[in-house]
Amino acid sequence: MPRTFVVIRWSVVVSLLGLLLLAGSDAPSLSSLRAAQQAAETQPDTVMVELPPPMSPSSSAEADWMQRLVLPRQSPRIANYTMEVTLDPKTNVISGWEELTWTNTSGQSLQEFPFHLYHNAWKNNRSTFAKEGGGDLGREKMTENDYGYTNVKSVKVAPVGAWPSEAAFDETDITGTFAYIQPDDDNKDDQTVCQVRTPKPVPDSLTVRFRVEFETKQPLPLSRTGARRTYHFVAQWFPKIGVWWKGGWNCHQFHRRTEFFADYGVYDVTITVPGAYVIGATGGRPKETKQSPDGTTTYRFSQGDVHDFAWTTSPDFIKVEKEFTHDAPDSNDVPGRHIPLKPVHVTILLQPHHAHLEERYWTATRNALRFFGEWYGEYPYDDLTVVDPANDSRSGGMEYPTLFTGGANAWTPGRVSQPEGVTVHEFGHQFWYGLVGNNEFEEAWLDEGFNTYSTDKVLHAGWKQKFVQSQRYLGGDGAGTTVGIPVAFEDIQPDRQEGNVSDLRNAGQHDVMARKGWEYWDTYRINSYGKPGLSLLTLERYLGEEMMYRVMRTYHHRYRFKHPTSQDFINTVNEVTGKDMTWFFQNTWYSSNVFDYRIADATSEPVKEAKGIFNFNGKPQGGKGAEEQRGKKMYETRVRVAREGEAIFPVEVQMVFENGEVVNERWDGRYRWAEYRYTKPSKLRSATVDPNHILVMDINSNNNSRVLREKDYRSRAAYRWASKWMFWLQHLMETIAFVA
Repeated sequence: MPRTFVVIRWSVVVSLLGLLLLAGSDAPSLSSLRAAQQAAETQPDTVMVELPPPMSPSSSAEADWMQRLVLPRQSPRIANYTMEVTLDPKTNVISGWEELTWTNTSGQSLQEFPFHLYHNAWKNNRSTFAKEGGGDLGREKMTENDYGYTNVKSVKVAPVGAWPSEAAFDETDITGTFAYIQPDDDNKDDQTVCQVRTPKPVPDSLTVRFRVEFETKQPLPLSRTGARRTYHFVAQWFPKIGVWWKGGWNCHQFHRRTEFFADYGVYDVTITVPGAYVIGATGGRPKETKQSPDGTTTYRFSQGDVHDFAWTTSPDFIKVEKEFTHDAPDSNDVPGRHIPLKPVHVTILLQPHHAHLEERYWTATRNALRFFGEWYGEYPYDDLTVVDPANDSRSGGMEYPTLFTGGANAWTPGRVSQPEGVTVHEFGHQFWYGLVGNNEFEEAWLDEGFNTYSTDKVLHAGWKQKFVQSQRYLGGDGAGTTVGIPVAFEDIQPDRQEGNVSDLRNAGQHDVMARKGWEYWDTYRINSYGKPGLSLLTLERYLGEEMMYRVMRTYHHRYRFKHPTSQDFINTVNEVTGKDMTWFFQNTWYSSNVFDYRIADATSEPVKEAKGIFNFNGKPQGGKGAEEQRGKKMYETRVRVAREGEAIFPVEVQMVFENGEVVNERWDGRYRWAEYRYTKPSKLRSATVDPNHILVMDINSNNNSRVLREKDYRSRAAYRWASKWMFWLQHLMETIAFVA
């Protein structure tokens, strides 16, 4: 944990006490967040708040905080699906039926029910998904057979359990009420959401059953689903009911830059595929397997407390099975944090040309299970399936309950983080999206951003040998990544945060982060992944690692199997820390402003020789006067620090003198600049703003420091820029040499 002060100054202590009093008496209210979110775009510069000093965890009063956290054993199980389907590998059509048993928890009677039909996004070039890509689905020269769809053949509905006689009705065919709706954009050509109407309203707290016959045609792989040769990855493939949330139906159309949202339940799914095909699915090991005389095999999978079901099948898979256990502490455990975890059966489905990557996939999965489990909460399921996707399947790097896809290159060097990085990240979605079920349509940062932050922590904790930078040559489209010949740069360690900071610098001011996924200009990636990941790392460095650990663990325990919002996380931060951190989120999540603090100027010059008359009203001046100072060389030092960005954050300013003395000042960062003056017997060597790099969201760290040198001495910033230019020049020359 970084130290805030190196040398304690009474003036700083007094200032901190003043800030604490101000924060306690005049802190901003939590309700101001909604107003800040609405005004963020039109009034981004109006956030002026009191900034409290960083805090540290209390000791004895919080000794039993972990014991007070209890993970829920079961989800609400609102939407429960039983399905029976068959795959025809010749036509890539999946046909069958589903029975949805749904309980009304809305607090009111409901009669209209929306369903997602995600595969209709790939039905033609007029869908909202296609239009948001300029009328292009992402594949050139598509034939009619390359498109996908979901057709609903029939819908029947019936009450389940005891109903009041006046509300009850017999099983009814409601196919005639089927209609496509467009709740987001009124694009009449979009058919990714449909709606049906029951013969009578379904009362609150009662349960109803929908029986839907449907068929889904898999497209040529698009957006991480589809069929390629004999490889099938089947996701978002069945009619899925929307979520009643915040007083209304939340059932968005399928947008190009959004993912998913659904209620938890139990899935019992029976799938028939050709007998030679290997299968993997949500739920892991099949509960039943039956071979038929026609050469097909039928598998039954069951998994409770999930909000989706995906599966994959191919005759080419190499199936590997492992057992994860974590009972005894490891040598690199943080003292007091070892937590025994339940065993998990892990299935890895490998492509034949990636068989040699088995141990790398397994090590990454084991590390992810361990660290996510110890940090946030135990992985609750018995099974986990890791899928190594086929080339050109575009299914790499995607997450579903108890199943996720990785992505690798057959020639990836050992020190390059593939498949490790994508494996850890996609497993992480078992926690952020899977177990904590935020609305990915509207607040994607709650899973992608949290997972970006968590992935980096696992990659640093799980491998002693750090990964290095790489580049691929002679490549093309692969499993959602790029295939080719990888070349590792052994002396260059990748800095993922540097890439995120670069994106923030280039496009961070285009959008407020807190927007729906399809409403961004061109900033979905930075606002869903990079910026929230950077904000959580900044928050960790500000609060301290121990306090952030408590925040994240508490949040996960509290909202497992629930649908939390950004406000729920902010409330958790405030509660666990005992401080109102609203100011931090106003300057990050609810603002398009950026951080940029710099050392604007630093000088250290000899004090001029005392000349003139020094007395008090014509009488000799008592104490040490100018005469006594003559012959002792003193320096007048002046350091000016400036805020170039509009976002506000308290920063430390550190001055290092040539005699080794270190002076630290804390600046609230609110005004445009601050100046510090000292008269000392030693000359200033350097001045740095944010020396411990707490504010990782600062878009330009090159101006954070200034070193006083002799004239014409090259600065630290010049060295940084020269190093970057030399790296890219070397990269260019290696590329030319390789091609030549």
